[in-house]
Amino acid sequence: MSGGKVMKTIVANIMPEETRLAILEEGRLRDYAVERDDESRIVNHIYRGTIQNILPALQAAFVNIGRKKNAFIYMGDFFPRAATKEEIQQTKLSVGQSVLVQVIKEEQGTKGAKVTANVSLAGRYSVLMPTVQYVGVSKKIRDEEERNRLREIVNRVKPASLGMIVRTVANGVSAEVLEADIVYLLHTWDSICRRYKLTKKNKLLYRETDLVMRMIRDHDSDEVAEIVVDQKESYERIKQVLIAPDKRHKVRLYQGEKPIFDAYGVEEEVKHLLSRQILLPSGGNLIFDHTEALTVIDVNSSKYTGNGTLQDTIFHVNKEAAKEIARQLRLRDIGGIILVDFIDMVRAEHREEILELLVKETASDTNKTRIMGMTALNLVEITRKKSRQGLHQVQFSACPICGGTGYLYSAESVALQIIRKLRHLLKQQKLSQDVLVVAHESVIEILQETKRKEALEKELARTLYFEVSTHANREVFSILAYSK
Repeated sequence: MSGGKVMKTIVANIMPEETRLAILEEGRLRDYAVERDDESRIVNHIYRGTIQNILPALQAAFVNIGRKKNAFIYMGDFFPRAATKEEIQQTKLSVGQSVLVQVIKEEQGTKGAKVTANVSLAGRYSVLMPTVQYVGVSKKIRDEEERNRLREIVNRVKPASLGMIVRTVANGVSAEVLEADIVYLLHTWDSICRRYKLTKKNKLLYRETDLVMRMIRDHDSDEVAEIVVDQKESYERIKQVLIAPDKRHKVRLYQGEKPIFDAYGVEEEVKHLLSRQILLPSGGNLIFDHTEALTVIDVNSSKYTGNGTLQDTIFHVNKEAAKEIARQLRLRDIGGIILVDFIDMVRAEHREEILELLVKETASDTNKTRIMGMTALNLVEITRKKSRQGLHQVQFSACPICGGTGYLYSAESVALQIIRKLRHLLKQQKLSQDVLVVAHESVIEILQETKRKEALEKELARTLYFEVSTHANREVFSILAYSK
């Protein structure tokens, strides 16, 4: 601890194909992110697009941005945030019209990206918003004198037609540093506008910076004691970005014998993030289930029995669960609708306290998280802004055998399917000779049971032969004419 603050360490494991980033708070994993070097990560990228078709009933449109899937945009997102109803009605949109859009949600599954015409460019200390005109200052900067100072600097540098938000990390920075950040964003925006006017194709105009640079931009503060990276090129880049010389000493190039994530105890924690079950300190657990529509989290007391009353035991497990759920949402980057099934609580004050604890624990999340309330069945609805694919989607793909359901027909069910098929073939008079059944080992074991095999051969008036299939899927089988 330093000056009452909880100190953090940023640890980056970097290779050409993938970057993994961990933020540790007093040695414990607080935030985690993974980014692959591929074309799927497009959030905050800016494109020149063409309106492909307009859907009046949905108040939306599809935009061709030069990718395989068309992007989706709500009609309201075509207009500046401050636009009046009259201005919107006077603006005519048509198919084939070119538009400048920014991705706010990545392509997921069969869905294309979600985009907006309300572009924003994030810098180290400020965010440029070309479609508005106001100057905002982060609410976390509470000193009114400092807020006024920052506003004056911004108004001195930016054109009146553009908007700007001053970020929390700008608190106390010199006018020169903030001005340099704003000028950089203004030049970037000018460059994007020039490219948009010159190009005739639907294409990428601006690429969001990579994970390492975003990490410095978004997370480096006085609370960060050390930034450790295991790649020399990134180490040099970070030192260049840290303009203040007094900050460069906290960047360190890791050269230890162990892999960097093993040395800092991150690798073991990451394995837990990929698990369906998370154990709580008391012995209770959380179970995570993902569907396309939402994520469901089940809270169980499991082995914990407690020393007090039943309600006290339940309340203790639910409190532990609330804290860990807030942490797991950040670490796993779970977005969209989240439904939490807490253990039933009888007392209204206990339910209220759990909700307050969730609000408190999710307050520091950089992704907007809202606690929607608790139902009579102790189900809590949470929404968390979803822009990128979560850790579960990045690390896993659907099982090609079960199709992502997690279930297969039992060996007994498959054996019955085979028997049903054989009877159908007999009825159709298509069993002209003995039969070879090729199936999974566990299925053949059932079919080869002496009494069952004898009864079936008698019924079919054919001899049954069996062969173990090499296919991994237990549900796959073949019925063939047997030839010696």
